[in-house]
Amino acid sequence: MSDELNGLQANLNEYAKGKMSRRGFLIRAAAVGVGAAAAGQLLAACSTADTGAAASGSAAATGSASAAAGLPVVGGIFREGYDRAPTPPDPVRNAWADPTFNAFFEALLVRDPMGNPVPMLASAYTDEPNKWTFTLRDGLNFHSGTPLTPEIVVENFDLFRNAETGQNAIFWNPITGVSSSGQVITCATDHPYAAFQETITTEYCYLINPAARKKAGDKWGSTVIDGTGPFVLESFSPTEVKGLRWKEYPGANSPIFANKGTAYLDGITWVSIVEGSQRAPEIETGNVDAIKNPPPQDVDRLKGNQDLVVQEFQEISNFFLSVNVGNKKLGFDDVRVRQAISHAIDREGIVQSIYLGHAAATYGPCMPGWSMYDPAVEEFNQYDPEGAKKLLDEAGWTVGSDGVREKGGTKLAFTTYQLSDATEIQVMQAVAEQLKQVGIDMTMEALDGSAFFPKLGPTNDSYAFKWLWSSPIDVIAIFGSAFQPPSPPVDEVKAAYEKWQTAGDSETLKAAAGDMQVTVAQNLVIIPIVTPNTIWVNRTNVMGWRPNQANLYPFYNDVWLAV
Repeated sequence: MSDELNGLQANLNEYAKGKMSRRGFLIRAAAVGVGAAAAGQLLAACSTADTGAAASGSAAATGSASAAAGLPVVGGIFREGYDRAPTPPDPVRNAWADPTFNAFFEALLVRDPMGNPVPMLASAYTDEPNKWTFTLRDGLNFHSGTPLTPEIVVENFDLFRNAETGQNAIFWNPITGVSSSGQVITCATDHPYAAFQETITTEYCYLINPAARKKAGDKWGSTVIDGTGPFVLESFSPTEVKGLRWKEYPGANSPIFANKGTAYLDGITWVSIVEGSQRAPEIETGNVDAIKNPPPQDVDRLKGNQDLVVQEFQEISNFFLSVNVGNKKLGFDDVRVRQAISHAIDREGIVQSIYLGHAAATYGPCMPGWSMYDPAVEEFNQYDPEGAKKLLDEAGWTVGSDGVREKGGTKLAFTTYQLSDATEIQVMQAVAEQLKQVGIDMTMEALDGSAFFPKLGPTNDSYAFKWLWSSPIDVIAIFGSAFQPPSPPVDEVKAAYEKWQTAGDSETLKAAAGDMQVTVAQNLVIIPIVTPNTIWVNRTNVMGWRPNQANLYPFYNDVWLAV
C-alpha cells in the first residue's frame, strides 16, 4: 500500500505539471483503492494551491508551490469539528472512543480501508490454532521517552482483559494467557480465535504507558497522556482538545500511511459542536477545516459548495431500542410483545422523513453495508402494524378505554431513556407515535451522558442507544447480554457469541456473524431501528484526511494543509 500511495503522489505531481489528465489521475487513484471523492479532494487542493502561489520567495509561495506539485506542506493547525463532547482519552476504560485516540495512541495492528488487519506498532503477526503472536518493532518509545517494551505490551493486554479494569474484557475471554519472549508477544488460547483480529484492531487496544496512567490517576487523559501516537496532548476540555506534533515520533511503518516520518501538521484542535445546526455554518465560514455529521437537511447544500468535499457512507453503528426481557409485568419476557413493538416501527419511513435518506433501515442488529451482514434478517421485523396488533391480542394485551393496552390491571406503558441527541430524539418521538397506533404508551426521557449511562443495566425497563464500534458482533454481545437479566433469549445470544469466539477461519467467522444476527432479529434482546450514514465534510485545502468505513475515525499521519 505504501508504494502504491507513493506512486499516486507521483501521479499527482504529473497532474500538477500538466503531464496527466484529470481522468487519468482518477483511473490511477481507483486502481489503488482511493475513492472518487478522495481523489477529487486531492485534485481540488492541488488546483487551489496552484492559484494561491503568488508571492515568489515568500514562505506562503513556497508552501503553495509545494502543494501545487503535490508535495506535503509542513505546518498549520488542523481544526476538526466533532459531533460529541470529547472524553479524556483512555484506551483501558472509556465511555466511548473519540477521534483523539488516533492522534495520541497506536495499536499493534490497525485496519486498512477494506477492514483487513495490517501492522502498526507490530512488524509482523501470526494467527495459529492455539495462539496469536505479535512481533514488536524495535526502538519504540512513549511520549515521555519511556521505552515501549514487549513487557509493557503484556501489561497493557492484562489491563484490557481484566474485567475489573478493561472496558471490553468480554472480548478477551478466549485469551487464556499473555506472555513475551524477546520482541514477540504471545496471546494463548484453548481453541482457534479468528475473531481476535476484530478486537486487537480497535481503539480499546491502543497502547499506553501503564505506569504513567497509574501515577496520573484522575488526571489521566485530561492533563496527562503517554502514548506513542504522532501527536502529544497540549490541553483538554469537554469543548476543545488540542494536540501538538510529537517531534520525536519515530515514524509509522503501517502500509496505510504514505508518510513514514513525523506529522506534517503543527497541531490539531478538536472542537466540540454538539448542536447539530451549528456544524454546517462552522465549516462554511471556515471556522473549522472539517466536520463530522452535519444534520441531514444540510448535506445537499454542502455537496453543492465547491469549497467543500463531502464523503458519506454507512456508519458502523446501529440505533436500537432495548426493553428488559426479564420484565414480566410489562410482558417484555414474551417474545410476541417484543415482536409487536418491532413490527409497529416504520423504519423506512423514519429513514426518509427524519434522515432524508441518509440512513439505512435495519431489521437485524448490523448495518446492511457491513462485510459480514446477513440479509436473512430481513425476513423479520418488517413494518406490519396489523400483525403487531394481532401478536398483542394473542399475548393477552387488550385495548383499554383510553386506547392503551392492558393485562391483569397493568397498562402497557413505560419510559424509555435516551441521550440528548436532536436526531435521535426525533426518531424516538416517531417510534412513540407508531407504538401508540397499536396500543402501546411509550414516553421518552432524554438525558445527558452522566445521567444516561447509569440507567443502563438489567433493572431498567427500556432505553434507546446508538452503538458505534468497528467490531459489530462484539458490541452486540454486550448490549444483548450484559445489560439484560439472565433469561432464555440472553442464553441464545451467548451461545451464538460463543460460535463467534471459537471460529477458526474467515468462512466460519462469517457464518457465526450471520447466526448472531439472526438470533437477535428473532429474539429481539435489542430491537434494531436504523443505521445513519457517517458524513464527513472537509475544506478542499485539507489533504491526506481519509475517512473510511472500516475505522471509526480518520488518522492524522498523512494530513496536511495546502496553503
